[in-house]
Parts: sequence; C-alpha cells; structure tokens
Amino acid sequence: MNNMLVKIKAVLVGKNLIKNPWGEKIIKLEFAEEREMPGPIIVQPQGGGELAREIMPIITQIMKSMPLTGQGRVSIPRLTLFLTEEEWDKLIEKPEIGEEITITVSGKNISISKT
Repeated sequence: MNNMLVKIKAVLVGKNLIKNPWGEKIIKLEFAEEREMPGPIIVQPQGGGELAREIMPIITQIMKSMPLTGQGRVSIPRLTLFLTEEEWDKLIEKPEIGEEITITVSGKNISISKT
C-alpha cells in the first residue's frame, strides 16, 4: 500500500481561551494557510477593439483598489486544535500568533511541527 505524505504550511491566526460545557477552560488554536488573492477575471467582448484596450487598465486599477477584491491575502482555515489547560501547560514552547508551522499527514498519522 502506497503511503502518501501531505505537507501543509499554516500560520497560527487565532488563540482563544474558551469554556467547554462543563465550565473547564480550553485553549483553541486556529491555523490557516495564507494565500494571495486571485486577481479579477475580465473577459473582452469579441472584436474588443481600441476602446476595450484603453479601458482595461482603468478597470483593473479600480478592481485592485476595492477592499473586497483587492490584491491582498486571504486566510484559508486548515486546522483547529483544542487543548485543555493541563495540556497547554505541558507545552514547553507555546505557539504565538503569526508563527508558521507545518502540518504533516502520513497515512493515519498527523503531526504538527515548527517550520
């Protein structure tokens, strides 16, 4: 059986203290993959002509300046990990917001390591 290895680079984007239904404190760690936002797709009409070529740079600039469609980065959720306070306290090196990690999936094993 072929054991495929999957590696995902992710960044810690959220670290929250929450309570479970029994009132116990839980640390919620949220890891996300950050990617460049794709640019807008603009289709020119058949026989676009001179007007389309002149307007295209203006439309592209307007699309880049808009907050929701700009050329920024987008976070894609990849892993959420919940630790009890006891488990959190056992960690020698606690992850910080913005820290990059590697998630490795191999067969039935999942590991998390600092990049």
